[in-house]
Formats: sequence, structure tokens, C-alpha cells
Amino acid sequence: MNSQKQNSPKKPHSDFAKYGSMATYMAVIITAGTLGGRWLDNHVPLTPKVPVYTIVLSLVSVFAALWYFIRDFLKKS
Repeated sequence: MNSQKQNSPKKPHSDFAKYGSMATYMAVIITAGTLGGRWLDNHVPLTPKVPVYTIVLSLVSVFAALWYFIRDFLKKS
């Protein structure tokens, strides 16, 4: 009797790649929201000294990125 361990089939994506891609998506979402807010602050004169659009869109993009992460994490678990 030959007791060789059978290798379990490899996952197509490792955990590092899965979470790395999720972090990249989060960074892209937050960056796009912040840059969009800066663009709006430069082109729509609401208040000259307070970057309202940048603050609002960056916060919205952070919550959107967290929502994406949690939804994707629960789906893949």
C-alpha cells in the first residue's frame, strides 16, 4: 500500500490575489470620487474657500468602496 497524499485542486485565485484586487477596486473608487469632487469644485462655484464637492464625494466614495468590499467579501465566503 502506497499512502500518498493527494493534492487538493488549486484554487484559480489565491487569497492574496482576491484581496489584492478588492483593495485595488477600493482605491480606484475612492480616487475617482475625490478627483471628481475636485473637478466639480473647480468648475462649479459654490463656495470659494470650502471644497464642498470634494468632501462630499470623497465620503460617498469611501462608503461605496466599503459597501463593495463587504458585499464581495460576503459573496465569496
